[in-house]
Amino acid sequence: MVPAVVFDMDGVIVDTEQYWIEEEAEILAAALPEGHDVDPHDITGINVHEQYDMLTAEYDLLVDREEYFALFDSKAESVYARADLMPGFHDMLDALEERQVPLGVCTSSYPRWIDIVFESNDLEGRFDAVLSAADEPVPGKPEPDLYERIAAELDVDPSEMVVVEDSENGVAAAVASGAYTIAYAASAHDGIDHSPADEVVETPEQLRDRLLTLVDGEE
Repeated sequence: MVPAVVFDMDGVIVDTEQYWIEEEAEILAAALPEGHDVDPHDITGINVHEQYDMLTAEYDLLVDREEYFALFDSKAESVYARADLMPGFHDMLDALEERQVPLGVCTSSYPRWIDIVFESNDLEGRFDAVLSAADEPVPGKPEPDLYERIAAELDVDPSEMVVVEDSENGVAAAVASGAYTIAYAASAHDGIDHSPADEVVETPEQLRDRLLTLVDGEE
């Protein structure tokens, strides 16, 4: 049986990835010099400040660190206003809670963005642990540290968790932590490599079935 289930937020709980990809293309155009070859998918799932550090290692950015964050923060309200909650997500949480499974959220998004999602979708109080990369003094995704920390908060070993992720960087982080990793590819873009995950699902129904099967110890 699986002692804990942890969800990424963007692209899993809410279908924001398609909207962030659109906005990130504009942000990169504003922040990077002409002729750059950074694809928005390259930074998806990575904490914004770590994105900045990664990009400055290769480019002379046109904005400073806080201006780069401000570009993202200015887009957040629009992105989350358009994003829908995963169909059947509350029912899924209900089924997991009935089985007394600790639940967590581990995201590269910022606390204010988490608050927007939780308030808009009645998710407050539904999780035993919520971890934002912005609050943690450890490397973010694709490194495993965030998943190791939320495992500690849930009082389980990372290898005892099931993690649901959608981006390459998120999948890489979960796999590296030792968690059983399900790649949620409902809104996947061409070219995303989910192969490191233990399995890939494409619909909320498939995800619910797989989580409950794993939690119930039927596989």
